Amino acid sequence: MSLETEPFTAERASADELRAWYELSVTSTAADYPNSPVPPYDSYVQQLCKPTSYLGLQRLWVARDNGGVIGTASAVFPQDENSARAIITVRVSAHNRRRGVGTRLLRAMLPEIHARGCRTIAGQAKAGGDGEKWTQALGFRTVAQRASHHLNIKSVDPTRWQVPPAPGFRIERWADTAPDDLVQSFAQARNAIADSPTGEASYRHPDWTAERVRQYEVRMRETGESHRYVVAIDERSGAVAGFTEIAIVPQERSHCYQEDTAVLPKFRGLGLGRAIKASMMRWLTTDLPRLEQVHTMTTSDNHHMIRVNAQLGYVTDHVVTSVETEVRVLEAHLADLTTQSH
Repeated sequence: MSLETEPFTAERASADELRAWYELSVTSTAADYPNSPVPPYDSYVQQLCKPTSYLGLQRLWVARDNGGVIGTASAVFPQDENSARAIITVRVSAHNRRRGVGTRLLRAMLPEIHARGCRTIAGQAKAGGDGEKWTQALGFRTVAQRASHHLNIKSVDPTRWQVPPAPGFRIERWADTAPDDLVQSFAQARNAIADSPTGEASYRHPDWTAERVRQYEVRMRETGESHRYVVAIDERSGAVAGFTEIAIVPQERSHCYQEDTAVLPKFRGLGLGRAIKASMMRWLTTDLPRLEQVHTMTTSDNHHMIRVNAQLGYVTDHVVTSVETEVRVLEAHLADLTTQSH
C-alpha cells in the first residue's frame, strides 16, 4: 500500500475527486447503515463544498492509495458552549479497513484539532460495528447510545396522526422564520431540550435566546435547508408550550429529518409532544406528496420519546454509539501504536 493522507479542499477539487469522495461515502454508509437514505450527488457535493456546517467550521482530509481515494475524514468545530469539542467522522472503504487507514487520517487531523484549541474529540459509530471496535482500540469511551428510527409514510395508517392537542392548547406552525410575537417564548421552549438524556457526553445544549434563534435561522438558510416547526400554544398565556422541528434538504425529495422535539416541564404529561409531531406529519404529507420517509435519532434511554415515535409509526433501524476521548488520551494511544510498530 502506498498510503498518503492530506487536507482536502472540496471547492477546489476536480470532478473525479468529488465523485470518488461521494461514492466512498455512499458505499461505506451502505455497509454500516443499509437503511439510511442516499443523498443525490449534487446535493451531497454542494454541502461538502461549504466551509461551514450548521454546527460550525468544517475541515476535510483524504486518504489515497496510489492516487485512489480509500478513506475520508471531516472535523467540525462548534462555537460557543461546545468550542472545546471537535466532532469527527472517519470513513474507510470496506475492503480497506483494518489496514491503518483510519488511524493515519486521525494523525493527519490532530494538528488542526490542536490549532482550534479543542480538548475533546467526539464521534459516533454503529454499535457492534467496525467503527466502534476501532474507536475502542484507540481509547475512545462510550458516552451514550442513540437509536436510529425511520417512518415509512406509505406503510403507516394516517389515522395515527389524528391527534388533537389537550384542551387549553392550540397548534400553530411556520417554515424557517419564527413569528415575531412567538420568537421569545419559542426560544424558552427550545431550552426545554436541555434536560433530555445525553448519557455521559460532554455536549452542552445551547442557551437559546430570541437573538440566537434568529442567528440559527440565518445559518439554516445559508446551508440551503428548510426547517418547519409545529408548536403547541398555551391559550391562557399565548406562549409556546412545546415544539417540534423538521429539516428538509430541497434536493432530497423522498425523505426528511426529524430534529428536536421538546415540551416545557410544566406542560408535560398532557400528550403535547405526540400532538405536535402528529400535526407535523399531517402537514408534511399534505404539502410534500413525494415524501416517502422521515428519519430521526433518539437517545436510547429517552424511553418517552421512543414510545411517542412508535405510536406515530416509526420503526428502529439500528443503534449508534456516541464516543469521546480527550486529545491527550488519543495522542498517548497513537504514540503507543508507533512504538509497537518499531
